[in-house]
Amino acid sequence: MKFWTWTMIILLSVTAISVSSFFVMQALFDKKSPLQTENERSVVKQASTETEENFDTKQVNTPVDEEVVILTNGTSGHTFISNWHDFYNETLGWGRLETTSYEKQKEAALSILDGLKDIKVADEQIAEDINDIATNAKVVAQKDDRVAMRNLHRYFHDLDIYFNGYNYDQTFGITEFRGN
Repeated sequence: MKFWTWTMIILLSVTAISVSSFFVMQALFDKKSPLQTENERSVVKQASTETEENFDTKQVNTPVDEEVVILTNGTSGHTFISNWHDFYNETLGWGRLETTSYEKQKEAALSILDGLKDIKVADEQIAEDINDIATNAKVVAQKDDRVAMRNLHRYFHDLDIYFNGYNYDQTFGITEFRGN
């Protein structure tokens, strides 16, 4: 009886190790895996998806004038929006919304709020979007709210496309500026 008991234990252990190894290898070598580095991915993708997008070279959006949004420290709104869009792609994109670090998101929200102090905005619709960004950032700064995090990612995604004139037109339609 001991022989069969040990045989079953060994057989189950080998099976478990084999199955685990298979899934680890799949995760490491699958092109859609979130375990890949950002250098292995194209620069712009549809936010929060795991599918590659093909972009044509035709310009879809005309870049917004640099003077429309200026931060107090002299940073252009273009740079501010692009940098935060990159941050959210890295931390929330490709299915990472539910697994992201709240502490990292809270720190980002506080940094966004700090950057928006005394911002100069020369367009009413953009001003509304900036207010909505600030509102969502305040929520994230106070509590672990994944909807507010997703909204921040979507605002920066859409505004980055509109501000910087990307040849990409897949947006969430969340912004007042060219969105709704």
